[in-house]
Amino acid sequence: MNENPSTLLPETPAEPPAYTVSQLAAGIRAAVAEAFPTPVWVTGEVANLTRSGAGHTYLDLTERVPEDVEDVPALLSAVIWESRKAAINQALKQAGWGKVSDGDEIKARVGVGFYPPQGRITLHITEVDPHYTLGRWRMERERVVAALREEGVFEHNRQLSLSLAPYRVGLVTSEGSNAQADFLATLTESGLGWQVDFHHSGVQGDAARDSLAGAIARLAELAPDVICVVRGGGSTTDLAVFDHVEVARAIARCAVPVVTGIGHELDRTVSDLVAHRSEKTPTACANWLVDRNRGYLESVERTGRRVAETADYLVMRHRRFLDRSPTMLHATVDGAMGRFGQVLRRSIELLPAQVRPRLKQAGRNLVAHRVSIDRETRRTMRTERTRLDNAVAVAEAYDPRRNLARGWSITRCLGGGLLRSVAEVGPEQVVETVLWDGRVVSKVLETALASESDDAQGDDRL
Repeated sequence: MNENPSTLLPETPAEPPAYTVSQLAAGIRAAVAEAFPTPVWVTGEVANLTRSGAGHTYLDLTERVPEDVEDVPALLSAVIWESRKAAINQALKQAGWGKVSDGDEIKARVGVGFYPPQGRITLHITEVDPHYTLGRWRMERERVVAALREEGVFEHNRQLSLSLAPYRVGLVTSEGSNAQADFLATLTESGLGWQVDFHHSGVQGDAARDSLAGAIARLAELAPDVICVVRGGGSTTDLAVFDHVEVARAIARCAVPVVTGIGHELDRTVSDLVAHRSEKTPTACANWLVDRNRGYLESVERTGRRVAETADYLVMRHRRFLDRSPTMLHATVDGAMGRFGQVLRRSIELLPAQVRPRLKQAGRNLVAHRVSIDRETRRTMRTERTRLDNAVAVAEAYDPRRNLARGWSITRCLGGGLLRSVAEVGPEQVVETVLWDGRVVSKVLETALASESDDAQGDDRL
C-alpha cells in the first residue's frame, strides 16, 4: 500500500495564541480585581508626594529594605482623589497630625486597581489611620532618647554653664519666618544691647535635618553665649524633624548652651528634652533672655547702691565719733584732775610737815602727767582726723559725679541701656550723653573702632 508522503512528516505544534495589548491589559485588570475585590490596609513610607491643580494628591508608597539585604525596595503608586481628601484631612487634624509629607510612615486603606492607559497598578487611598503613624512616631522618639542616653550625651547640654548676662546670641530658624521676626522684635523692644548671629535653616521635612545640624555646628564655632533654635507652631508631624536623632544629637553635643523655642503646646520634642532649656514659643524664648539680662543689671545696680550706702554710713559714723571725742576726752581729764586736786589738798592738810616735800613732788608728777595726757590727746585726734579724711576720700572716689566733673561722661541709647561699644550704635541713631552739669542728646554721624595707636596715645595722656 502506498502511503501519502505527507503523513510521514512530524506534526507541527500549534502556536500559542497572541494577545493584543488591550486584551492582555484587560486580563491583568481582571486578575487584579479578582485578587483584591475589596479595599485592603497597607503600610509604607510616603515618597514623591505631589498635589495637582485639580486637588488630587499623588504619591508613592515604598518599603525600605535593610542594608544587608540585596533586594530592590518595593514601590507602588497611589492617589488620594480630591473627593476623599477632605475626610482624610479631617481625621488627621482631629488626631493632631498635619499634612502627609515625604518620609511619613502611614497605614492606608486602599483599593487596588490597574489602569491600562498607563500600564500601571495604582492604589486608591480612601482612608488613613493617624494612630498608626503617631504610634510609630512615639516608638521612634523612645528609640532616639535611648540612643542618646547610651551615647552619654543626653544630659550634656543641660549641664553646661550659662552666662549670667547672655547678650551674644546665636539664632537658628527659617529666614523671613514669623519666628525670626517675633524673636528679634522682642529683643529690640527690650532696649538692651544684643549681638545676634543669625544662621538660616529649614525647620520642617527631611531636608531640614542636615540644615539644622549644620547651622548649630557653625554657630558653635563662633562661641556665642547662647544658641536659640526657634520655630513657629505646627502639628506633631510638622515638628517631627526636631525628634530626629541627628538634630537632637547636634543640640545635645553642642559646646554652647542651647535654648529651644519651638511653638507647640503638647508633647515636647526630643530636641527640647536635650536642650539646656526649652520655651513654648520663639517670643517666650526671647522674653526669657530679656528677663535674665534685666535681672542681672538690676542685681549690679543693687550692689552698687549697697556699696554707696555702706560707705556713707561709715563716713557719718566716724565723723560723729570724732566730733564727740574732744568733748568727751576733755571732760574726762578735767574730772580726773579735779578729783586728784581735792585728794592732794586734803593730804596736804592732814599729813605732817615732813611729808609735804613728797607731796610737792607728787604735784609736779601730776602736772607732768597732765602734759603727757594732753599730748596723747592731740596725737589721737590727729590720727582719727586722718582716718576720717581717708574715709571721705574713698567715698568721694566712688561718687560718679566726681568722675563726671573731671571730664568723664556716660552715654546711653536714648531711652535704652548703657553704651559700652561702638558696635552697639550706628549712623543716625540718637544717643544721650550725661555730663556733670546736665545731659546732651545727639545723633550719631559715624562710628569707628579705636586703633592700637589711639590706645597708646590714651595711655600717655593718662
